[in-house]
Amino acid sequence: METLGNTSLLERKKIGYFASGIIASLSVLPTLDWATEVAKHDDVAIVSGFHSKMEREVLDILLRGRCGIICVLARPIYKVIPEKYRDAFAQDRVLFISNSSSKSTMTSRHLCQKRNEYIASISDELVFSSLTPTSSLYPLSQLTTRVSIF
Repeated sequence: METLGNTSLLERKKIGYFASGIIASLSVLPTLDWATEVAKHDDVAIVSGFHSKMEREVLDILLRGRCGIICVLARPIYKVIPEKYRDAFAQDRVLFISNSSSKSTMTSRHLCQKRNEYIASISDELVFSSLTPTSSLYPLSQLTTRVSIF
């Protein structure tokens, strides 16, 4: 496992966040409201792959806030910090983790599943946008009793 950034974020309360590629429209506003509220707290870190469209929208809100951001990659660690993260990274609010041993910068379904399992394993609670029993994310929701679904 490789890291880049503020590893002390791992000591904070960690909230894992997941959203499928397709989410119900009724989930969007509650998710954005949640992200706006949690972004105000500097004692938590949101853990996600920030890969799906909804996850990226939540990331944009979090980057404007005060919370920690732990981005778990299903690919090798960044060689250059992406521009959108730079201000928060300079404020020690960001940690990148790569649990991929692959040298490829392309992600696969298997690597994404392993990434999501890792996120769930290190998180104190999990938040899902629009989770259904047929979703590939559903098994993760069964790993803990501390689950919120929007």
